[in-house]
Amino acid sequence: MRWPGLASDPDEPETGVDPFRLDLPTLLVANKSDLDPDPDEVKVLEELLGLRFPAITVSAETGDGLDEIGPFLFKALEIVRVYTKTPGNKADDDKPFTVRRGDTVYDVASLVHKDIAEGLRFARMWGADVYDGQQVGPDHLVADGDLVELHV
Repeated sequence: MRWPGLASDPDEPETGVDPFRLDLPTLLVANKSDLDPDPDEVKVLEELLGLRFPAITVSAETGDGLDEIGPFLFKALEIVRVYTKTPGNKADDDKPFTVRRGDTVYDVASLVHKDIAEGLRFARMWGADVYDGQQVGPDHLVADGDLVELHV
């Protein structure tokens, strides 16, 4: 029940080694908060059921809390958005490739096309961890918001 992008709870019990058990990250989304405005209801439910999930209280009727789900998942799943451009052209800044934190330029190239990934020599990058237009190798880690120009 561990989310990759969140700190683990030290009080969470160990599950043991059960080859038939699969623990997936779980988010408790409690709907209809507009009917009962007491925010502690979710905590009471967690205590009664003995569950320890991250919880978000929402109302589908009024839209309250729905805007918290996306940012939570983005952080908890460690999603990184990487933008690409072809040499000599403008960046494609409306459709990023999404990879996980810890992925490399090669992983982005694989999403663009397998032939590009196989022939990748280097990339030029713009972003927070590099100088503008810095040449990097295929094993360079990408960060959220990076712009990558692939060269084969």
